[in-house]
Amino acid sequence: MTIIMQEKMLTLADGRRVALLDNEQQGKLLLIALHGWLDNSASFLPLAPHLGDFHLICVDLPGHGHSDHKTTPYVFVDWLDDLYQIVQAAGWSRFTLLGHSLGALITSAYAGVFPEQVERLIMLEGLGPLSQPDEEVPAQLRRAILNRSRTRERNANGFASVDEAVAARCKVADITPQAARLICERQLVERAGRWHWRSDPRLRELSPLRMGEGQAQALIRAIRCPALFIRGEQGFASLLAQWQLRHGAFEQIEMVVLAGNHHFHMENSADTAVCIEKFCQIR
Repeated sequence: MTIIMQEKMLTLADGRRVALLDNEQQGKLLLIALHGWLDNSASFLPLAPHLGDFHLICVDLPGHGHSDHKTTPYVFVDWLDDLYQIVQAAGWSRFTLLGHSLGALITSAYAGVFPEQVERLIMLEGLGPLSQPDEEVPAQLRRAILNRSRTRERNANGFASVDEAVAARCKVADITPQAARLICERQLVERAGRWHWRSDPRLRELSPLRMGEGQAQALIRAIRCPALFIRGEQGFASLLAQWQLRHGAFEQIEMVVLAGNHHFHMENSADTAVCIEKFCQIR
């Protein structure tokens, strides 16, 4: 199926603009997709041709892709407010959420805070908010404050070419050059003959505070919709322990393992789409 994703821009109540990719299949099951940290909506482009039975809308989170940067730090709970503002501005009332990595953390927490809005929840390589033991809070705060200082001092010289940016991305992420190129092409802007990241440098700041595990599981227990967790065989190994710890907190959840790495949905998109369609009872 040939699917053309249309560029759209949504203006939030506070004036910020959020970029979207929309397959414009109005009337079909609404599927809202949120990408991972330092990715953008282009990470869902390989999936899009296989999801023609959905009204698929892929969001550039604030600070990513073509969306405006924030004027405040990027704190996890504020991502939920960002998503709420996006939902309100778009006029969506009930929908299925699809999240990858950071997007999965956001969508799972959002489904617990606003369960009346979420019909189904699909998490790729993420299983609820990150947590930490209480005794680690002082050290986490220290690291975050020192990291912010380094971020302010960082001077980005950019890249000589898109190829150079793709190679740099592949060095720091478990991703193939083909998948990295899709993300990088949307994440780059040319200035004075060099290529620079569009993304907000402050996204690289460490989170100053994470939830306790009890808080994270309280959010999970508040989810009322069916949930699907898909992980890559070569994805984040820590997700196995997290599954053992948290799957009992979900009211209804199933897990599927697919071939691939952390970005398996980009390289194994056909199998990923089949899992999504079956879960949503499309086929």
